[in-house]
Amino acid sequence: MERTISRNNVGEILRLLRISFDLSISDLSEKTKISKSYITEIEKGTKTPSEKIIKNYSTGLEIPEDTLNYLLNSYSQKHLSYQKLLLQILKKISKL
Repeated sequence: MERTISRNNVGEILRLLRISFDLSISDLSEKTKISKSYITEIEKGTKTPSEKIIKNYSTGLEIPEDTLNYLLNSYSQKHLSYQKLLLQILKKISKL
C-alpha cells in the first residue's frame, strides 16, 4: 500500500530531509541545537516549527534557508505519495 503525505505536513517533509541527509534524530539534534523530543514532535506533526526552528534546520542541514522554505512551501500543500515526495526532495537537494 502506498503511503500518502497529508496536506500541510511540514513535519513529514523535515523528516524526509533528515533521512535524505542520513541523519538520526540525535545527529540532527546536535547539528540544530533542537532537542530530540521537539524534533520528534515536529516530525509527528504535533508541533509546528517556528521561523527560528526552520532557520536552525537550515543551518544544521546546511541548506540555504530560502531553499528550505521553498521545499516546505512547495511540497507541504501537495498530496503526493511518500515515495514521490521523497524522490522530488532528493532531486532538489542533489542540485545544491
